[in-house]
Amino acid sequence: MRLKLLFFLNILFLNFFVAKSQKITFIESEHDFGQIEENGGNVSHTFEFINEGDSPLVILSVKPSCGCTTPDWSKDPIKPGSKGFIIAEYNPKGRPGVFRKSLAVVSNSETNSQKLSTSTYIYIKGKVSKN
Repeated sequence: MRLKLLFFLNILFLNFFVAKSQKITFIESEHDFGQIEENGGNVSHTFEFINEGDSPLVILSVKPSCGCTTPDWSKDPIKPGSKGFIIAEYNPKGRPGVFRKSLAVVSNSETNSQKLSTSTYIYIKGKVSKN
């Protein structure tokens, strides 16, 4: 009887934790600001994503590739089928020329757990012109 109970609890545990998944899908993974002015102030873009899994998706952190990019993101868990966001703000001051910056999105997504990398990447790019 005890063995049957342990077997049942094991199956219940696997169904509860393994069967549920989160899947982050970005509507776009790269944004091109085009030509921007160095002294024109910061520019920003909002990336939207959908949780295509069957359990809540949590964005744990967003890590920009340099200090010129500041991220913000959905802090609450994203329900299955719902949308979330990540905002990438870029400061062009003192950075003339072409740029392409990445943001590493760390989440509990199944996409992240199946790769060696723990992140999904999104990108911003453009060209900063001097005034």
